[in-house]
Amino acid sequence: MEAGRPSKEKRGSVMVVGGGIAGITAALELSQAGLEVALMEKSPFFGGQAASFVCKATDTCQKCGSCRVEQSLRDLFAAPGPTFYAHTEMVDCRRENGLLQLTLKSQPRVVDPNRCLNCGLCLEECPAPGGILSAVSAENHPRFAVNPAACLYYQDGSCRRCQEICPTQAIDLRRTETVTPFAASCLILATGYQPAQPACRAVYASGHSPAIITGRELEEMMQRGGPLLRPSDGRRVRRLAFIQCVGSRDQDHPYCSRVCCAYGLRLARLIRYRFSECKVTTFYMDLQNVGPDPKNFEEEAKREVELIRALPGDLAATADGSLKLRFLDEASGRARARVVDLLVLAVGIAPGPDNVKLAEILGLELTPDGFFKDGLNGNRMKSPGIFPTGTVTGPQNILECIAQATQSVRQVRQYLEERT
Repeated sequence: MEAGRPSKEKRGSVMVVGGGIAGITAALELSQAGLEVALMEKSPFFGGQAASFVCKATDTCQKCGSCRVEQSLRDLFAAPGPTFYAHTEMVDCRRENGLLQLTLKSQPRVVDPNRCLNCGLCLEECPAPGGILSAVSAENHPRFAVNPAACLYYQDGSCRRCQEICPTQAIDLRRTETVTPFAASCLILATGYQPAQPACRAVYASGHSPAIITGRELEEMMQRGGPLLRPSDGRRVRRLAFIQCVGSRDQDHPYCSRVCCAYGLRLARLIRYRFSECKVTTFYMDLQNVGPDPKNFEEEAKREVELIRALPGDLAATADGSLKLRFLDEASGRARARVVDLLVLAVGIAPGPDNVKLAEILGLELTPDGFFKDGLNGNRMKSPGIFPTGTVTGPQNILECIAQATQSVRQVRQYLEERT
């Protein structure tokens, strides 16, 4: 995405680090407030994790918030003020003359947005797995980017296929990474999270069976549409189970991720709505409140989905590639079993992979769980002018991220007014 056009009146200079829903919201509201703002994203595309979430509406809206991402991106890219740095990361930060002097490193901007038609030929023809990346959100332009870490040209110069077949000569592999200085009055840190790894509970590790996927993978399958098929063999799924709290409330992640119950139950209801022949079972320890009317939501879920308060302790593959789940029935105290065609692990929210490095660069503190302390927990005094926002501070849903981003914008405006 090209740099935005400068508006007539600008004051202050704010860098927003992270192009997910929290960063998008902050950048848009800062721009609307007349502040000079730049939005930086480590990946080639904006939208973050939530851009890949499917709308979970059945015959009524389930209040999942996923639709807010596309609309927010549309509004942001239509705004006249923001500057965008895609495929860019911050590698240094120092304070000088009351400003944050940032050093930004950008990956080669190989695809020219003024020439790209988003035809997708580069993705189809690339021989290197992961050499061409594609955006989930259609609001990004161009929707394709070259990944230097996997591209054969950047490895040994052996391939120029994407450049050769591009019908508009939009691809120039000779471009190199750039390093850019940026002076900011303050910074909003909204780099988000990473999904917890299923391996944290060895019995559920998705590598044990192709019939095990994560909730994130199911989101992407549902977003593509079409019949519900098992990825491993294309078999139609007629029996599906969710296991909640994978990567939460365990020895490595003692906290509750808070969002897993909501997205798991909403996905379960969406599957029942789209594929009425599919039987869905959800295994859980406890259920978090979901939506503005939790009691009614849970009652509706119970009418559509089999809810079992137990976590399977053993998984075994069957002859046809399905899975047999064994669990202890809470009511009778007896061992029971369910056979499913597909098992979905409702993985939780884990700290972002760059949190330790960013904390060192910015002089911020992390919680014992690895998230950033927010302004109310000491970081504002320790590193004035830096405001951690969204899931970088801990598990939150989409609407909570939006609300906290709005609060951070108010704090930024107050901070700049106090300095003035």
